[in-house]
Amino acid sequence: MMRSLSVSAVLLCLRLAAGATEWDDIKAQYTTGTLLAGLGAANGDLNPNEWNNAEGLAAVNAELSEPHSAMADVFGRVYVADKNAHAIRRIDTDGTIHTVAGMNLNELQGATTNAGYNGDGPARQRLLDGPQHAYVMPDGTFYILDSGNHRIRRVDTNGMMTTIINDSAGVNRGLWVQRDAQVIYYCTNTQLKRWTPASGTQGTRIAGGFEETGNIDVDHAGNIYVTDREKSAVYRVPPNYGGIAVNPSMIVAGTATDKDSGRGDSGDPATTVGLFEVRGVAFHPRGGYFVATHGGGDVWYVDTAGEARLFVQGNNANAHTSNPFEIPANDGNVMSEPRSVSVAPNGDVIIASNDAGFIRIIRSVSPRPAPPKWDSLTFSPGAGMRLRWQSTSGEWYLLEQSTSLLPDSWSSLSLQPAAGTLSEFTDTATGMPRRFYRLHSLRAWPN
Repeated sequence: MMRSLSVSAVLLCLRLAAGATEWDDIKAQYTTGTLLAGLGAANGDLNPNEWNNAEGLAAVNAELSEPHSAMADVFGRVYVADKNAHAIRRIDTDGTIHTVAGMNLNELQGATTNAGYNGDGPARQRLLDGPQHAYVMPDGTFYILDSGNHRIRRVDTNGMMTTIINDSAGVNRGLWVQRDAQVIYYCTNTQLKRWTPASGTQGTRIAGGFEETGNIDVDHAGNIYVTDREKSAVYRVPPNYGGIAVNPSMIVAGTATDKDSGRGDSGDPATTVGLFEVRGVAFHPRGGYFVATHGGGDVWYVDTAGEARLFVQGNNANAHTSNPFEIPANDGNVMSEPRSVSVAPNGDVIIASNDAGFIRIIRSVSPRPAPPKWDSLTFSPGAGMRLRWQSTSGEWYLLEQSTSLLPDSWSSLSLQPAAGTLSEFTDTATGMPRRFYRLHSLRAWPN
């Protein structure tokens, strides 16, 4: 009996040590957070569009209207779903903000709202209706969860918008797109669905029984993590679940008690921590994931041992102080009502919060991944240029080309996973001036 207890105690110590090491790594990677965008002088509940003509100006002086998501591409540009303004904004690396989808009609001819639908085409000439998510691919292509129009729409790097999904059952907050765009997961209010190119205009049901879905992300094994705001819980759904209702055994974080406002202690099992109105979820390359609680005002990190660590402690009382702020932040006044959390390709953590509209960024101080090494470039008349590079299992690569090497001249050629020890791409374009190529390693992205 004593021996059995001793072995159990050793296993517990090993588990705690592993969790502590992972949390130590996270704390070492993130030390300071700051405001990226949002003036916060207005209340997003009172006006459908509070955009203050900040086009091309500093993002920290722009009025946002209930931004529901913020996500970065591989170039460090952050895309914001500015829900009540019915627009998608992009924050460039120089700190300026630009509209990349939606029309800002209230700035023209005295119109009072942007909301509506006028088909596909140039994204800056298309109407949106309450977009709740802009899911960004590494190259800057992004997908819009256009909730009021019951559509999921794609905007390519040339700014052209096309409809991918048109689901009469609705689309609600949750959106995830596989790197090769062959699988899209999205949520109605109570269901999780999967779309593939063979699905037509709407996806098939993977799971049901949610009370109010929030956001979704996918782990390395392909499991879908779905937040349920009403249940204050995070569910892990296998990709082949079969369309039936979720059950309590699938909860991996939160107490599953409606409107549970109790936090719990940092380091407790995630299923004992009250994640009040949990909405955001995003995986970190370390293997754990972040969750953002709208009602609680917090961001937690759930490690691979299943323990929850308080990353940013906020509130739901519209307090916004301490800028910049240290991480972990525990003064309760850094932010309120976070709606989403995402992990950028370079490891930065980005948080969208509050009706008044704030985007906060917690920059990674870890060294960037080493760039992949070229293996060979071979030109064959009639076939084109074959490019080969050394690749690492589990990573994805973005290949770009330019004809002039000017900063704005680069365009995407290919986005693909590692293929054994060598990956390759053949550029078959003909009749073009001399081309230059560059590669980005995207190992920070789990999917």
